[in-house]
Amino acid sequence: MKNADRTTEKVVPFAQSTFSAKAFRHDYPVSDDVKEELLLEVYKDFTHFLLKRYFAVYQEMLSEFIDDHQPRKEKRQALEHNLFWWKLMYDSAGADVTFTEDYIAENDQQLHNKPLITSWLLEWDKAIPKFYYVGYKYNDRVLVVVDMLTNETLDVIVYAPDAVPPKKGEIVMGTLIPVGDALYFPIIDFYHFDMEASKDLAPPIIHNYEKHSNTSKYEAFIHVLSVALQIERIIFQENQQKTPLE
Repeated sequence: MKNADRTTEKVVPFAQSTFSAKAFRHDYPVSDDVKEELLLEVYKDFTHFLLKRYFAVYQEMLSEFIDDHQPRKEKRQALEHNLFWWKLMYDSAGADVTFTEDYIAENDQQLHNKPLITSWLLEWDKAIPKFYYVGYKYNDRVLVVVDMLTNETLDVIVYAPDAVPPKKGEIVMGTLIPVGDALYFPIIDFYHFDMEASKDLAPPIIHNYEKHSNTSKYEAFIHVLSVALQIERIIFQENQQKTPLE
C-alpha cells in the first residue's frame, strides 16, 4: 500500500496523540492500540447507538425507495444499510445538532479526556456517500478505489465480516471513514454494482452529478443512485432475456 514502506523513524514524530489531537488528520498514523479502540470499541458502540435510535424511523422510507428500484434479493440488504447512512447524514447536515454531536453529548464522561476519539467521530459528520471504481485489489479485504468525481485514489480496507469480495473494474457505492495513515474503510460493506452494469455506469454517473450540481451533495447522490440502480436493473434483465446460440 502507499504508506507501507514508511520507516518507524518517519512515522513516530507525526503520529496522532490520543491526548492532544484537536482535529483528526487523515494522513497521520494512529497507534495500533488506538486503532483497535476506534474500530472495535468506539465503532461498535457508536453504530449501535445510531441504529437503535434511527433505523426504525427511516426504514419505511428506505423500503419505499428500494421497492421502487427492485434490486435483486441478495443485494437488498447492502442497499438498505448504505441508504440508512445516507439518510442519517442528509438529515444531520441540516440539523442544529448532528448525529455525532448527539452521541458525544450522551457519552461526555467517557470522551471528554479523549480528544482524538472525539475528533475521529466528528469526521463522520463530514462523510458523504459516493461512487468508486475498484482500481486494484491486494486481496478481498484491501483494495485501491478511485473517487469517480474527483479521480482521487484511496487505499481502503473492508472490515465487514460478511463483505462481498470486490472485483477489479467494478463500481461500488458506500461511505468511507478515515482511520489514519491515509487509509479508509466503508462504514459497512459497499453496494456492489454488477460488473456488466459497471462497464456502462461511469458516463451517466458523472453526467447526472453535473445535472444536479446545484443541489447538496447528499441530494445529488440520491438522484445519481436512482439512475444507476435503474441502469443496473435494465442491463440485468436484458442479459437474462438473452438466449444462448444454438
